[in-house]
Amino acid sequence: MTRKKRARPSSAVARVTARKLKEDGLAGPSGTRIRFAAPGESSSVGDLLKAAVDDLEGGQVVEALAEERCGTFLLDALDGAKLTSLLVRAATGGELLAAVAAMSLPLVAHDRDGQPVGALLTVPSATIAEMADRLPGDAPYDLVSMLKYAKIKALAVREDARGAGIGAALLKRCAQIYWQLDYHLLFGEFETERALGPYYARQGFSVLEPPQTIDIGTVLAGHPMHLGAHPGEALFYRWR
Repeated sequence: MTRKKRARPSSAVARVTARKLKEDGLAGPSGTRIRFAAPGESSSVGDLLKAAVDDLEGGQVVEALAEERCGTFLLDALDGAKLTSLLVRAATGGELLAAVAAMSLPLVAHDRDGQPVGALLTVPSATIAEMADRLPGDAPYDLVSMLKYAKIKALAVREDARGAGIGAALLKRCAQIYWQLDYHLLFGEFETERALGPYYARQGFSVLEPPQTIDIGTVLAGHPMHLGAHPGEALFYRWR
């Protein structure tokens, strides 16, 4: 009698869909679920994020979330739309500012009772877009940079929920989504006095302090373009 070979478990990561991200959510630690932030919780999510960063793009991100304008391009792309087409259409229609909100990602971790205990926000980097716009050649490198690089603007966990790995789970799910969308780089900054370097290193990021920089232009356009932290800050980054 021939024994059937047991199928090996697949190592492939399940694809994230817009519906799963908005409704079911992705598994987090201690029974938490990580979801796309809903419009009705824009205030509570905004308060969480403001604990991590003073300026949330002048409040525009919270407003965009409340009005269901935040992350719409990314959600469409998770369901198969061409992110390039969405961005180019917005740019040629004079709606690039609106596209920045549409390409931002607001994630929230809910506890078992459905209460937000952590949040993460990524945005297209205006700094990188401005640098890319100055690269030699006629290609729209500023737009291309928005499709390849994303900045982690803020990461925050409610004080009574810290130590459970919620921040790490938000970073992991953030990377999962962006790698699925074919991004190349995730990066962010923190004030050096907060000494968060070891934390981000444990999450798979590299950490630089001034005057260190990384070249992010050669992979984008074949020309060097150096990104570093501002004075008093450290840069953390992770390539796909």
